Amino acid sequence: MDSIQKCRDTIRNCGVELGDGSLPVLHTPSTLFRYQLSEAIRGDSDLAGLIGDFLDELLADHDAISLYLDSMTLAQPEGDNDEPGARAQMASLGLPQTDSLVRLMLGVDELQPRLISTLLDKFPEYIGDEGSSDDLGATKVSVKILRQLRWLDYVINSAALTEKLLETLGFVPPDMQREIISALPDIISDSDNTEVSKVLAGMLSETPELMLPILETLGSLSCSPSLLQEARNSVIMHLVSAEPTDLPVMLRFLLQSVSAEAAAPTILRIRKRLDLDSIVLASRQLSKSADDQSPDVLIFDAIATSLRSHKHLRDAWLKLIASDMDEVGSRTTLDIVVLLIVHQITTHTKRVETVLKAKIDAVSSRPIAYTPTLIESTIARFPAVFSVHFAALLSVASWLIQNSALGSQGARVASTMVVAAFGAMGLFQRQEISGELAVHIGSGNENEVDTATHIYLELARRHPYELRPFAVFIKGLLDYVDNLSIGHVRTIFDTLGILSTLSNGGQEDSMFNDLYIFVRKQLSSVYPKYNRIGVVGTVSLLRQLGSECSAESAPTAAEGSSTATQAPRANIQALRRAVQLLEMLMDSGRHQSWTFISMTYDELAHIVETKGLHPQLLTWLHENVSSTFATQFLSDAEDLGHRYLLTGPPAVALSLDEDEAAILDVFNHNSDAAAFGLHSATKRADAGTSADGESIPKLRGCILSCLPSLLRLIQVCEKALGDGSLNDMDALLVCGIYMLAPIDVASQSALPSTPEQSPSFALADSDDLSGNASLVISGNALVGVDEDSRSDLITSICRWPLEVRRTLCMSLYVSVNWIREIINAFADQAAEESRRNVILRINQLSQIESDLESLAVSLGGTANEFHPVAAGLIPEISDAPVARTAVGGAALRIQAPSTQGNNIAEESGGLRAEQSMFMVDVGGLLLSQEDTRKLVDGNPDSLPGEITAAVTGKKRGRKRKSAGMGQAVVVPDDFARNLRPFLRELSFSAFNILKLDGLNGSGPGGGSHHGHGSMLSASGLFIILRELHVVVCSKLIRRVEKRVPWAKHSAPSSPDALATFSSNISSSLASEVFARLLALFPSLLRYLDSCLVARARYCNDVNVPEHAASQGHRLVTIDALTDVAVVE
Repeated sequence: MDSIQKCRDTIRNCGVELGDGSLPVLHTPSTLFRYQLSEAIRGDSDLAGLIGDFLDELLADHDAISLYLDSMTLAQPEGDNDEPGARAQMASLGLPQTDSLVRLMLGVDELQPRLISTLLDKFPEYIGDEGSSDDLGATKVSVKILRQLRWLDYVINSAALTEKLLETLGFVPPDMQREIISALPDIISDSDNTEVSKVLAGMLSETPELMLPILETLGSLSCSPSLLQEARNSVIMHLVSAEPTDLPVMLRFLLQSVSAEAAAPTILRIRKRLDLDSIVLASRQLSKSADDQSPDVLIFDAIATSLRSHKHLRDAWLKLIASDMDEVGSRTTLDIVVLLIVHQITTHTKRVETVLKAKIDAVSSRPIAYTPTLIESTIARFPAVFSVHFAALLSVASWLIQNSALGSQGARVASTMVVAAFGAMGLFQRQEISGELAVHIGSGNENEVDTATHIYLELARRHPYELRPFAVFIKGLLDYVDNLSIGHVRTIFDTLGILSTLSNGGQEDSMFNDLYIFVRKQLSSVYPKYNRIGVVGTVSLLRQLGSECSAESAPTAAEGSSTATQAPRANIQALRRAVQLLEMLMDSGRHQSWTFISMTYDELAHIVETKGLHPQLLTWLHENVSSTFATQFLSDAEDLGHRYLLTGPPAVALSLDEDEAAILDVFNHNSDAAAFGLHSATKRADAGTSADGESIPKLRGCILSCLPSLLRLIQVCEKALGDGSLNDMDALLVCGIYMLAPIDVASQSALPSTPEQSPSFALADSDDLSGNASLVISGNALVGVDEDSRSDLITSICRWPLEVRRTLCMSLYVSVNWIREIINAFADQAAEESRRNVILRINQLSQIESDLESLAVSLGGTANEFHPVAAGLIPEISDAPVARTAVGGAALRIQAPSTQGNNIAEESGGLRAEQSMFMVDVGGLLLSQEDTRKLVDGNPDSLPGEITAAVTGKKRGRKRKSAGMGQAVVVPDDFARNLRPFLRELSFSAFNILKLDGLNGSGPGGGSHHGHGSMLSASGLFIILRELHVVVCSKLIRRVEKRVPWAKHSAPSSPDALATFSSNISSSLASEVFARLLALFPSLLRYLDSCLVARARYCNDVNVPEHAASQGHRLVTIDALTDVAVVE
């Protein structure tokens, strides 16, 4: 007892008071206690043994051992403990949380070895005999004993301690093994790392359940490379069978312990053995846990941490992804997330973009491509992962939007990526996506704007209610729509229309009211470009209100009687709004121009073609426009006799059926005829009204501008209501056109008109074949077979007075657009007679366009030069300049005879010569075939001096103005030089004429002549190929443009946007165009084969060497019938 009391007194004198059944009380700082106790032991040689025995006796009591393993109690200082001085005194006693008595004793060198041995001997005694594990508030005694050995300042005999711990590790239960393994790095010294790591590496394969603590411990120890490789092999073997919650630690060890040399093999094995499908199942089972703590998130967080820390891991992983040629699988998801993570690292951004471009642009049939379906399924399976890495996802999507043309694989992947992320993530991510898309639309790059606007539209279709809170971003674009193209404006309004017409039980919607006010303001503007925006916006809203799906979206009665009754009420309200929009649109047209009404008809026809109009609205629209068309434009011989001062039957041109009574009266609405006095000389006094007695509204422009668009609207409505049949209007296909009244051009040609004196015109005799202008062009004179006769006819017409030529030029222009729309309407009809007549119309079209070009050239440079925009036949939009393609090099094409004024009389004789009948346009300069051969053969020195100078000058100018083939150059309204931008486009249905082999014979090389039979002529084929070339260039050639801010950006325009408003081809995606072209290839190749045969037969007309063809020039050959075969 004296020894025990002595030990107690010594310990109390050093600063620790031991109580009976209570925690020891510490009165001095810990360091001072250890110093005083060490001095006391050094002064008494027996004291170390006595204190060791005393501690053994204290630790032998199972009930009181926890008192000496827990933190001691600090002695209470005098005074109030809450005073600042008292708190400072408590802090000065040592650590804020004091050590236990055992840990204080371990800090004394003389006591440490024996005390460590005692603790480790006592450790097994408490394993399995520590009470219920349900007592969450209690800590096991064995764990407390182990904690005493952690983070000691120094160990006297570290080897013995390590050996004892490893010996204990062999017989304790797995839970205590886990505790010991986790504590090893904090207990052993650095010199023992090798021995401990060998033991732990051997346990990896024997005890897989201890893999997590072993890997964490190995990551904290110094191990040899061979040992780490052995450990990594063992871990990789268990990747497939491991629990999803264990995978983050396993992957972190594999990636952070690998060297640069072993990085690629290790990553390759990880990609092959990591089963992400099981992770998806585990994440669903743990769905109640937070998203940031789900197994998949933790796994990719471990990968992201390792990639950001080690450059060699990034390099190795990117090389493996780039060289991977196997089929897509579970590793593909891993690779996609890795690419997103590495893309955020600035030094690797370009490399990631290169890899992504290669994977996305891979041929879809190859199994390695990153397709939109793969991207969508990946984001849908791992929404929490992509939510964590949302910034990287948005960055990659933005890069794809900036660098991909609409319809390309990159644009589709970007769209899928954004739409899938929008649907799977929260409000913050959706707001960021909405704002980012608005930024892309304001970039000024047409490709970027294309993709961003279509993504908005896709979001509105798939996630309308999720997008509705962020509609403010899209509404903000309305202030800048005048800087966007018509296609972009339509897409934005379609998006806003969907969001503003969401089902709300028939209630008024503030967003819809705002859009209604906006489009009404645009419609009432005095600027045509704002009228265009108003028309597009109004019809887009009309599409959403009157779509067929709105009538089918009513819920069933099983969903509740109140809901079932609200849906029909909402549909009725939507139809009322649609009618209100239609009335507003029609009322705005009464106060604008005829071109405004033409745009409206085209836009309405566009939504009917895309099946976006309610059947009731479609029926109402068809009845109204059909009556308007018949009243204003159609007549018969009797009506023409009552309208004009005729001395015989009316002379009708371009009729395919002489028995057809219907006649298209173009001359009646020819504004040039009225301005030059032709109407006053030929029409009766009461001819100012329409057939039903109603007067024609007085609007700006010419009513003939509405003719093609009105026909387009009628035929699409007829097809929509009649299952694609046009049997009720097949008379329009064969009816003739009344272009010119019987003016006496023989007597007027000798009377020059001056600005001071208006010309006067007289009626011609009904049997005067040379002086009667109406008879001269009647029948098929303009599309005659004999080229000599046609040449003489054009020569004769070009001697007519300028006013008559100008009037005929307008009639021909309207007739060309009329025939183009007729071809579009009837080309898809199944009746053989209709197809035969369509082919005849195509053959006529090629000749009429040639006649129109010759007539326009003859008016060039005069006061009566013809311009469709100035004549009110095409909308005058200031931000849509005429653009044509500048082709690098000398372009060869057939050119009609050039005529200027009445000077063609002196050239009429030369036109009859076979070799000089046609001129060739070389870079805009008309040359004979002989001069063309010299130029192409490389002998420009033999050309006349003025030709050489002109050609070389044009070449130099072209180098300055264009960088190559296909670059758009803005030119003035030069109709005579380039007719194509001013003509209505041919739709895809017209291209299907190429498939009609049964009617066409074997190709364009032989058979019937122009205007006879049912064979497609070579000049007709040229028309179709030219239109097809425009489609291919505009839709399948990727545009590379710079980002231009809105302040410096004007709305882009295409050459086809002038005459055909709301073009279906321009609104089609490149994939849709390509699919249609594939179906045409077999027939097209057969035609081109026939062209090659014809070229071999008549190869002596124009001989172009191979070096000229290799420069991208077109080869033009002329056969005996002047048919043209185009061979690229």
